[in-house]
Amino acid sequence: MELTRILTRTSLFLAILLICAFVAPRADAADKENCLMCHKYRQIGRIDETGRKKSYYVNENIYGNTTHRNVPCRDCHSYIDKLPHDPVTEEVNCANECHIKPPFAKENFSHKKIIDVYNKSVHGLKEDDPEELKSAKPYCKYCHLNPIYTRVQEDRISFEETLSRCLNCHERKGVTQAYKHITHRLRSKTSRSPQQIVQLCSKNCHADLVLMKRFNVSHESLEAVATYNESIHGKAIGLGSTEAADCVSCHATSAIHDIYKKDETHSTVHKENLINTCRQCHEDVNERFAQIDVHSAIEPHEKPLLYSINFGLTFAFYGSVLGLLALALIETIGRKKDGIEWQIKQGTSWRGVSKRKPR
Repeated sequence: MELTRILTRTSLFLAILLICAFVAPRADAADKENCLMCHKYRQIGRIDETGRKKSYYVNENIYGNTTHRNVPCRDCHSYIDKLPHDPVTEEVNCANECHIKPPFAKENFSHKKIIDVYNKSVHGLKEDDPEELKSAKPYCKYCHLNPIYTRVQEDRISFEETLSRCLNCHERKGVTQAYKHITHRLRSKTSRSPQQIVQLCSKNCHADLVLMKRFNVSHESLEAVATYNESIHGKAIGLGSTEAADCVSCHATSAIHDIYKKDETHSTVHKENLINTCRQCHEDVNERFAQIDVHSAIEPHEKPLLYSINFGLTFAFYGSVLGLLALALIETIGRKKDGIEWQIKQGTSWRGVSKRKPR
């Protein structure tokens, strides 16, 4: 009887274990061609021509929770046609078509539309660009890595009321996640914070004056980061604001990648489009308001009046503060000479009787 119980418990345990093994989601669900058979080893890699070690290790658990977790490897690395494959000499083309259909879509997913917008922008590679400029321009992976996928918290979006109408026909599992994703994207242009946007644009490109000078950009462009940080927008972002305008707020539409030079007619910062751009945040915008220079560098030879006013206000501010400190110091020295002691005790800082004779 006892043996029967032991066998029953063992069988039940094995059955639960097998169910968990088959039901639990696998991190390598998209690895249909078993690429992780080699790339799961930490030490896999090689020494390149410059003597640097390149790692080809892929952590399957981390990758299994990223944005591209369901994308088969060869959807991006389409140039690989055999296994084991030859040394990789091509870069990933983000315009490739993936073997995944998004909810409600009739065709496989692709970033091609975004790539087309990017190629027309100031950051896109042009045929007449010198090689140095081509290598310096930010491509997809400069801004986008493979971030960990995080679901939008339900309490951030009031979706139940409108979603209930969708559920009359559609199943909750697919349509709920799609609806939450869409409404999340409508909240703001990007999923990055304004502080992250400013840091991304400044970090290795626009704040690098040596690099910018090499490409003969305008004097205004050279000072763009410094003048933005001194502006009301930049100071608000620096203090942690999530509402003030960052780089993308003014220089791109909801397509994000359509950043152009300001003298191009379809640029969001072209003089003919500035009013609409400013109206994204400010309600009462007129032509005079739109003429305010966000990246204004107040130099004496360019804007003498503004420079004089700015210098005067700065002098008045620091003069007032230093003057008050000087008066406090003179008062302190005078009281010390009169024999009054300075103590922070019982609600007063001065104690004792003055030696000065009353007049």
